[in-house]
Amino acid sequence: MTLRITTSPSEAEIEQIYQSLLTYNLQFFNEDIHSPLAVFYEREGKILGGITGSKLGNWLRIKYLWLDESLRKQGIGTQLIQAMEDKAKQLGAKYAEVDTFSFQAKPFYEKQGYQIISTLIEYPVQHEKYYFMKKLSCS
Repeated sequence: MTLRITTSPSEAEIEQIYQSLLTYNLQFFNEDIHSPLAVFYEREGKILGGITGSKLGNWLRIKYLWLDESLRKQGIGTQLIQAMEDKAKQLGAKYAEVDTFSFQAKPFYEKQGYQIISTLIEYPVQHEKYYFMKKLSCS
């Protein structure tokens, strides 16, 4: 046996580790509890913003939220996240999770009712990374 340390793993090597972990995880829950989700803000067929993630069991997992700078502070981000949460609730989600950096959207998520559950300091060097969760209300 040998240990090979690399700073440049191939995509195939990374995919092998991911697929092996997925195979292990699927012993504990079925893949059918996972559903990709996305909401886009479009104008004339062009995506100017959106939120992506997935519903995994009881959880909405927000991966990316982006809005063109010219459209910020107009309530569009709130519309995007509310639409995502509403769809996740329709699919049975009870909670939501998201992470963000200190230079990104911490105040935005707090305004949406998300609470910090963990913080990484000096991440990756001089900022913080916040992990949020929210209990989704039943409507």
